[in-house]
Amino acid sequence: MVEARPARQRQENLEVRTVLILLLWLVCGPAFAEGITRAGPSIDVQGIVEGDVALAGGSLYVEAEIAGDLVLAGGAIGIGAATKVSRNAYIFGHTLSIAGDYAQRVWLTGDAVVADIATRGDVKIAASGPVRLGPHTKIGGTLTIWSPEPPIVDGTAQVAGGIVHNPGSIADALEALMGIVGRILHWVFWFAIGFVALGLALLAPGFTHECATMIRAQPFAALFWGIGLGVGVPFAALLAGFTLVGLPLAATLILMLVCAAGLGFLISSAALGGLIASGTGRAPLLIALAIGLAALLASSHIPMAGGWIIALAYLLGLGAFARETTRRMRAP
Repeated sequence: MVEARPARQRQENLEVRTVLILLLWLVCGPAFAEGITRAGPSIDVQGIVEGDVALAGGSLYVEAEIAGDLVLAGGAIGIGAATKVSRNAYIFGHTLSIAGDYAQRVWLTGDAVVADIATRGDVKIAASGPVRLGPHTKIGGTLTIWSPEPPIVDGTAQVAGGIVHNPGSIADALEALMGIVGRILHWVFWFAIGFVALGLALLAPGFTHECATMIRAQPFAALFWGIGLGVGVPFAALLAGFTLVGLPLAATLILMLVCAAGLGFLISSAALGGLIASGTGRAPLLIALAIGLAALLASSHIPMAGGWIIALAYLLGLGAFARETTRRMRAP
């Protein structure tokens, strides 16, 4: 009996460390992914890149084999003919001279665009000036163009899905792009939610159960903690962001708050799912998580009240997560 308390305390400490490591992975994981991320006045990338390439600057040039996405934002942007991109390309600039081979979709936005590319996917071009398609252009999908004037197409260019010209503005094109990005982020979000839910259930079941129990037993305390963090952390980040040195800290605080709120949403789902499944909160954690997520997703579609229900779930879970983490870290 004497050793029961220390053994339980070690188990609790292990679980809270597991949750904190999971939160740290959510915040810092993308930074350790293979690839190139650079910013500067003039950037030149060549060779083979095992990952994504994201560049921002005044003058950008790429001639490389890229095993991921290519994202460029700059002034004068050039891409050599030897370039091969295994996924998508999103390029925003002033003057674009784009060549190379692309496996999936290509988005080009600029004042003047010259494209001489090969791709099996669709291509979308938004320009405030002239658009030219070179002789080596081979597009397996549809080419959609937003520009004041029709494109100038070389006689040997091939577009399997046809060319659709919209005499609209770049804003119209960006609206279409945001729709695509929104759908991608939607699926990424739910994949991440499912992955983290599985991680909580397998790696920290006791911690998750205690947080869910706290929501059911002390909802006002959980809400108080959640509102405090939801207001206090952005305020601290705002103060830190006033200095150049504090900007990374501000960004890290906001990112950690977002990730912690995501974990909190899952904790609220477990609390709600446990009540729905058994009425006592004693349902298996995975089942409770699945039921709770389904119930919250359904409630989000309720007119007027749906958004408030989701916000309440985030705040309750965030508060329970913070209070339980603090309690376990202070325990002797």
